[in-house]
Amino acid sequence: MLEALIFDLDGTLYRQEPLRRAMLMRLARAHAFRPLTGLRTARVLGAYRRAQEHLRDAATVLEDLTAAQLRLACESSNADPAFVSECVTRWMEQDPLEILHRHIQPGLVDFLQECKQRGLRLGLFSDYPADAKLTALGLDGLFDVVLTAQSPGVGAFKPDPRGLLLVAERLGATPERCVYVGDRAVVDAAAARGAGMACFILAKRAKHNEHWTAVSGYAELRERLFLAMAAQPPAAAQPSLDRR
Repeated sequence: MLEALIFDLDGTLYRQEPLRRAMLMRLARAHAFRPLTGLRTARVLGAYRRAQEHLRDAATVLEDLTAAQLRLACESSNADPAFVSECVTRWMEQDPLEILHRHIQPGLVDFLQECKQRGLRLGLFSDYPADAKLTALGLDGLFDVVLTAQSPGVGAFKPDPRGLLLVAERLGATPERCVYVGDRAVVDAAAARGAGMACFILAKRAKHNEHWTAVSGYAELRERLFLAMAAQPPAAAQPSLDRR
């Protein structure tokens, strides 16, 4: 019996690619008369993202994940910590909030509200800070538990499953009765598999895998998930959900 849904944030609750294109245009306009500073800023942001992937691949658990990512970004970009922190704060954390609501996933709000009406608990686990983004999307208050890789007790990026397991624990749900919804199979589906959860991946061109099911959007997710719930006998276990 399904008890809870846990969601990724970036790329799952909003469309990430159009947001990144819009922010790239903003960056270019802001540095139209200072192109070298603009290029330096772009290199720093790229270094910060690569630092995350390095820590992800290293599968390291750290007490201060943010500090480790900042240090690696400084080393690879040869920039001082103050400049890197300033770039990340403005271009990755603050300025995107102004336009984030334009890119919310179609059908998401209706889907979340129906989940709540059905008595399902909702959690969120993201590799990046989440609260301000949820507010910008108009989704604050809809999730019962919100944790990130930087939260105490986590300290690791996906596909490490500890974040998902901690969210499930705080939701009061067993992992096998949770479903994780993400947008990157190599990261989100791998984390769900490690946590023992069924998984849906929002990806229009992806093919089904034995460990997760691809859906084109929240309309298809609603159909697959709730039809599967209706077809289950009361004592059925979560892995019987369609996750080919």
